[in-house]
Parts: sequence; structure tokens; C-alpha cells
Amino acid sequence: MQRKIFLTYTLLFLVGIIITGLLSLGFMQKSYMENTEDKLVAYGNLINGFLRQRTYEDKLQQLDYSRLAYEYSQEINARVTFINLTGQVIGDSEVKPENIQKIENHLYRPEIQEALSGKVGKSKRTSSTTDVNYIYVAVPLMLDGQIYTITRLAFPLTEINRINFMLMQNVLIAAFCGMIVATILGYRYVNSVTKPIKEITRTAQNIANGALNNRVYVNTSDEIKILADTFNIMTEKLNETISELWDKNTKLQSTLASMNEALFAIDKSYKIMLMNPVAKALFRIENEQVMGKHILEVIRNNKLHDVLQDILNSNHIGQREITIDYPEPKILKIYTNFIRLDMDPNRIIGVMALIQDVTEMRKLEKMRSDFVANVSHELKTPLTSITGFIETLKNGAIDNEKVRNRFLDIIEIETERLSRLIDDLLSLSAIEHDRLSFTKEKIKVNEAIKEIREMVDGLAKQKKIKISFELDGSLPEIYGNPDWFKQMMINLVDNAIKYTQEGGGVKVLAYKRYENIIITVKDTGIGIPKEDIPRLFERFYRVDKARSKKAGGTGLGLAIVKHIVLSFDGEIKVNSELGKGSEFIVRIPLS
Repeated sequence: MQRKIFLTYTLLFLVGIIITGLLSLGFMQKSYMENTEDKLVAYGNLINGFLRQRTYEDKLQQLDYSRLAYEYSQEINARVTFINLTGQVIGDSEVKPENIQKIENHLYRPEIQEALSGKVGKSKRTSSTTDVNYIYVAVPLMLDGQIYTITRLAFPLTEINRINFMLMQNVLIAAFCGMIVATILGYRYVNSVTKPIKEITRTAQNIANGALNNRVYVNTSDEIKILADTFNIMTEKLNETISELWDKNTKLQSTLASMNEALFAIDKSYKIMLMNPVAKALFRIENEQVMGKHILEVIRNNKLHDVLQDILNSNHIGQREITIDYPEPKILKIYTNFIRLDMDPNRIIGVMALIQDVTEMRKLEKMRSDFVANVSHELKTPLTSITGFIETLKNGAIDNEKVRNRFLDIIEIETERLSRLIDDLLSLSAIEHDRLSFTKEKIKVNEAIKEIREMVDGLAKQKKIKISFELDGSLPEIYGNPDWFKQMMINLVDNAIKYTQEGGGVKVLAYKRYENIIITVKDTGIGIPKEDIPRLFERFYRVDKARSKKAGGTGLGLAIVKHIVLSFDGEIKVNSELGKGSEFIVRIPLS
């Protein structure tokens, strides 16, 4: 800006100097020309006066006009020519007397014609005699009221041009000196004018970069001072407004970030107005800048878009439940409401959507439903058998000792099965309920596994199964519930023995790897199909229901194992091949 003002100022000043110089030069040239003409007229009248005086001493015809012309010319520094009434040159200061006759007739010269009419004739042209540009002044010599001769004076224009050139030089020199002085003064003036503007600009840039506490300070008392004060007031209000908006935005963002549900808002063009971190995590949105983008550009899900479209088109809000496949299969419950303007509540500008991921809830509900159904089935089957046998005994079979004893044995087996089922249910419930709140105790892994060995040896011998234990002698202690740890080991080893044919083998290994205790229970039993492995730890899930019931299983053993492993913050894996056996690997971290 300073440069523009300075250049504009300099250009205007230069134009002013040029116009002033040209006008001044033209005025001086015109003044000099008029002055020269007046001088020539005065000299002409003076010469004519001298010629009149001679009429009293000599006759005019006897005068030596060539000599007089030369003498007068020397006195006034101008060319002097005498011309008679017929236009004949009778004397010229620039022409020798012997060449006077060679000069062409001047009768039709403009200045001569004007002088012959009794006036002072004037003209400018190139002389045909000397080939020099002259300004001519012709003054008639009047004797007794009649024109006798014409006295013509000429001043060379080259001299006038020389003087004009000198004048122009002086004007240019003066303009140049004035330009230098004006440039220096103008620069200082422009600098003093633009310095406050620069200060305002610098402060505005700092404010734009976030330094809202900056203010403008100028030492002027003109409009710039008013501008600076107004700018400071505006900045103060802007700072207050931004601080208020920042505070509100911070509270809003904190509120959105602390929500457990996904929340987003779109306008009527389906462009995102708001989205909290939970919504971004739900739909796996990595781009932070989602505001203003179309909903399908950010959340690539047509089902969600259709729901929002239906709401905007039908003006029907409420709650809906949809199932999505991307980015992963989920069941979402959507609560929607319209966004209205505070100033115009009847105007709808968008839709707010609150989304709950109810996938796990629906899975739990299904699991609960399946659990109730399974428990009912598991309880109903033995109870039905017991009831049937009791009714048969009541109807007379009790008198038949052989039938009675066989029925009582079956009732006893079913009762034991019910007892085991109830015990497992109670154990599973206790583990699930107390998994995060029980008191942890030291567990000596080697000693606990040795106790388990003594408990399962008898069962292995009954089925003629070779069972072996390979324990690292320096296993560190772990922390947890000792009874649960033993329950986990019993269930794993018992399962391995149950599903291993006679003559097979079961191997139990325990060792330390890095900061973990690894326990492996491996058998050479019937194995597990690959498609059944993912569901192996579900409650009441059996790979072969007939064989499991025959083996006396309740379908809860591995579910109990899984929850006990989780109570140790560990994990369990299964490797199995149908017909070749199974391997259960438990990892328990030491810390």
C-alpha cells in the first residue's frame, strides 16, 4: 500500500510539474515573443523618428539607406531593411549595397501589405535572401500624413528558439530539483501516513493467526486514530465472542465425547453437520474432517441413508432398528428427531440421529433365550424319565423286584445327572458373577496340578487310558481363585478322558514362556470337526449330543473353563483334527 501511495503521489506530482512547466514555458515563450515584437515596433518607430529628423537636414532620396540600415542594425541587434512604396528594397543590413538590386520585390510580403495600409505589419517566415527564420515587423514612415517608406525590422527565430531552449532547460532543472525534494518529503509523508495502517494490518494478521489479545496503538488524531480505536473495539468484541463460542464448543465436544452412544446430525441435503467420536468409531471413520460431506461419502451404508431419507420425506421420527453388513455385521437401534431453528420452530433444517449398537444385547438375548430353552430341555428330559418310571412303579411294577430295581437304578442315574447339571449351573453363575470381584490368592501351579493328577488317575485307569503330566519344576506362582483353577484343570482333563477311546493317551504339560504360564491338555480322542470349534465354549453346545449324554456331560464344562480362564485375564485355544485328538492350550499371564 505504501508503495502504491508513493508511486501515485510521485506520478501526480510529476504530471503536475510537467503541466505547470509546459504552461509556464508556453506563457514565457508567448511573453518573450510579444516583448520581442513590441521592441521591434519601438525600434522601428525610433528609426522612423530619426529618418523624419533627417528630412530637415537632407532629402530622403539622398540618404544612404544601406549604411543607415547597417548602423541601426548594430545598435539594436536586429536586421533592418528599408523598402519603398513599390516594394523595392533600398537598404538592408544583411545585404551589401551592390547586391541590393538582386533582391526580389517585397511588395506582396504580408507585413509590407499591412504596413502600406498604414498599420504595423507583423509576420514570421523564412527569408528568401538569407534563408533564416525571422519575425518581421514593418513600420510605415509617415510624412505629412502620407507613407513615404517602410522600415522593416527582423529578429531571427533561431535566437528565440535558443532562448526558449534555455528556458526549457531551466524549467526541467527546476522540475528535477523539485521532484527530488518532493520525493523525499513525499516518502516521509507517505511513510507517516501508512505506518499506522501497517500497524493495523500487522495486528489484524496476528489476530487472524489466533493472537486475539493484540491491539493497535497509533499516535495520530485523525481518521486513522478513529479507525484504530474502532478496530480495537471490534477485536475486543470478537475476542469475547470467540471465547464464548470456544467455551460452548468445548463443552459441546466434551459432552459428545463422553457419550456412550453414537450421535450425528445431517441437514436436508444429507450433509453431515455433527458427528461424535463414538459414531466415527462405530462406522470406522478415520478422516477427522467429515463436516459438510454427504452421509454416503462418509458412512457407506444405504440402509442408514434410506432411513434418514424416509424420515425427511415423511416427517416421521421415532426409533427404528436396522441390520448393517458394513463395516461389520451389526444391529443398530436408531432414535431420530428433527433439528429446528430457534427463531423459526416450524422450519426443519435437518435430522439428529442417536444410534445404539445393540448387537451384543441381541446376542445376549438370544443366548439367554437359548440358555432357558436348553436348561428347560436338560431338566425336562431326566424329570420326564423319573416321572415316567415313578408312575410305572405306582401302577404295580413296584411289586416286581427285578423291574423295580432296574427302574430305581435309572431314577438314581437321572437324579445324579440333574444334580451335576444344577452344580454346573451354580458354578457357572458364581464364576460369572464373581469373576471381577473375588479375592485373589497365591496359587502354586505345580502343587495344584499334582492334586488334580491324583483325582483323575482312577478315572483314567478305569478306561485304560495312559495319562502323563510334564511340569516345569520352576513354575512361578499365579494369583486367582485356587478352587476355580482346579475346576478348570478337572474339566479339561475329564473332557480329554471322556472323549478318548480305551488304550488312548492324555498328556498334560505346564511350562513358562516369556511372562505367561502355558498349560496344554492333549488327547488322542475322537477329535472335533472344524465347523464346531468356534461354538465349543457355548453353554449346552455339544458336538455329538448322543455321545455327550452317554459320557455323562452336561454341556457346561467348557463354558465354565472359558469363564475361569477369563478370570485370570488369560485366553484359551483349541487345535483339533477329527479322529486324531484335540489339544486345549491355556495361557495365563503372570502379571
